[in-house]
Amino acid sequence: MSSVDEFRARARATWVAGDWDKFSTLIAPIGELVLKRAEVEPGMRLLDVGTGSGGNIAIPAARLGATVIGADLTPELFVHARSRAEAAAVEVEWVEADAQDLPFADGSFDRVISTFGAMFAPDHARAAAELVRVCAAGGRIVMTTWVNDGFAGELFKLSGSVMPPPPAGVQTPPMWGLADHVESMFQAARAKPTTTVETVEFGFASVEAAVQTYGEQFGPFVMVHSVLGSEERWNEFLSRFDALVRRFNTATDGTARIHSSYFVISIDR
Repeated sequence: MSSVDEFRARARATWVAGDWDKFSTLIAPIGELVLKRAEVEPGMRLLDVGTGSGGNIAIPAARLGATVIGADLTPELFVHARSRAEAAAVEVEWVEADAQDLPFADGSFDRVISTFGAMFAPDHARAAAELVRVCAAGGRIVMTTWVNDGFAGELFKLSGSVMPPPPAGVQTPPMWGLADHVESMFQAARAKPTTTVETVEFGFASVEAAVQTYGEQFGPFVMVHSVLGSEERWNEFLSRFDALVRRFNTATDGTARIHSSYFVISIDR
């Protein structure tokens, strides 16, 4: 197995860890905004890249009348996805797929969406090119990525600082939070992105509750816990994360209201 394949396997294990289905509800408002930007209509063919358990894009898009495929590198998440789709009384096809090697023909979809999914592919140019390739002429791509110096961007820098370094040739997710990088990745795919900055608020009963939720449910943090190996080092990491939460917390009433900025990247074909 090559070093890049090992990195991909580690990434897959990361999203199996924790409880992504429960944690993903935090970004549900982003899914609503993205679907509005995508202007999804009945009968459209829609691909959700990095769908996870499908609750934020794939299933709501199917409820809007689109024909939807939810693709993800981590098929273990499809257990929750199928349950969610059944509860919503919609049909979605779930496909195991790598964002930088999508198993679909050129121009297969009217809408290609990725909310914080394709940004984790190790080769950013290939991932961008694949999103463009599978989008039909006259279609639209909408991708979201965390702004580099926002809460989530800083969070991934923090977790990355204590994890084994990525192998040579692997590009890290926070790079997608730089406007110049977004522009260059899609220009290489002969596409012109329009990028806006939006902000989502994560609400918790307290800072301590936020730290506990991330530590127990967020896959990258669960992996950090296993890698650090000792409770002393884990507690040191949580202390650093506590400081990060307090830095971005706007609440003054003892709760936590964390504002995190993200890019909405749109491309019309």
